[in-house]
Amino acid sequence: MPQTISLCMITRNEEEYLEQCLNSVKDIVDEIIIVDTGSTDKTKEIAKKFGAKIYDFKWIDDFSAARNESLKHATKDWILVLDADEVIEKSSFSKITELVNSERDAFILPTYNHTNDTKISGFTVSTDKGLSKGCAGFFISAKCRIFRNRKNYGFTGAVHELVEPSIGAGNGRVEFANIIIHNYGNMDNEIIKKKRKMYLELCRKKVKQNPADSSYYELGVLCKENDDFENAVKSFRKAVELNPNHNMALYELGVICEQQKNYDEAVKYYTESLKIKENSESFQSLGVCYLKKGMHKEAYRNLVKAMMLNPNKYTIYNNLGAVLEKSGNLDTARQMLEVAVKLNPDNVIGFYNLGVVLDKKGSFGEAINAYEKAAELGHNKSEEIKKRVKQLKTIINNLPSYKYGFRVGG
Repeated sequence: MPQTISLCMITRNEEEYLEQCLNSVKDIVDEIIIVDTGSTDKTKEIAKKFGAKIYDFKWIDDFSAARNESLKHATKDWILVLDADEVIEKSSFSKITELVNSERDAFILPTYNHTNDTKISGFTVSTDKGLSKGCAGFFISAKCRIFRNRKNYGFTGAVHELVEPSIGAGNGRVEFANIIIHNYGNMDNEIIKKKRKMYLELCRKKVKQNPADSSYYELGVLCKENDDFENAVKSFRKAVELNPNHNMALYELGVICEQQKNYDEAVKYYTESLKIKENSESFQSLGVCYLKKGMHKEAYRNLVKAMMLNPNKYTIYNNLGAVLEKSGNLDTARQMLEVAVKLNPDNVIGFYNLGVVLDKKGSFGEAINAYEKAAELGHNKSEEIKKRVKQLKTIINNLPSYKYGFRVGG
């Protein structure tokens, strides 16, 4: 039987974005559940135009509580979770149909967070001016957005709420799927700052009310997002002190150490996290740290483990390609990177790494194509790339029998 989908959302004064969000998914979902936490604008009026089932819910400073209230009212086979300032491209509809008719239990989707903050970690220049809505670029985040409607699946966390822990506790099978969500809530830097300040206050309040490991973990995440790494480390360590098996707190400690280029400490924390629970993110991060340390065999071994757990995550193939290239295995590196750019056609790092591999192999025409795609996507070495492309074209022009095209990967 065809599987059905409930769209579950929480709202509060979302009239600016809600209509475009619901328009983007109205043809793929079978019901729309809106839990409203106190709108005073036209949010409910807009939702009613789409036949949404609207439920009022008193805001209690807990995003998970509101999310879980929406799940209570869902009656279909699968849950799709979106925020009002998000949309899904229509080209993804057939992919979603495939997902909900698979044997998996949940899917992690990438979110393109459109922004004008060029200094933000992971910033990539936008090439599609329509989808970017005038923003300079985006950064990518990922979390579980599609999952089976089961009673034991629910959100945890007062802020940055996640459903993944409950799915993992129920031995659910989670997979990455390259269905892109576009988020427009980060377009105004002042709004972002206000949100982060509010989220941080919510977490501090929760720590006072409930000084548990989960509370300190959430506080650590918010401190990290606000670039307060000292207090983030203190919070994550407190979470581990209260619960030595808190693998995510250990993982986040590893992330901070990696960002600070303290790779030995990062390896220690990632390894401790993996002893508690294996997951692709920790294996990938551990592999990257070994790559930075020049330990290519260890890097390759951990990245392969990450790939086996999450075979559709393009960044794993980016890193595998980098390790193989540095190990001199150019043919296999090429294969990995071709998978990476196929999984994500906007994969700027993948195209650049592929260009490097093809360049080293002497496949100059194909290297030009990959390099030019990386530059088009806004690689931070674009000027250097253009110089190398110019050099390669000069080489090819001196070899009349050498032919190449310019549209590979486009």
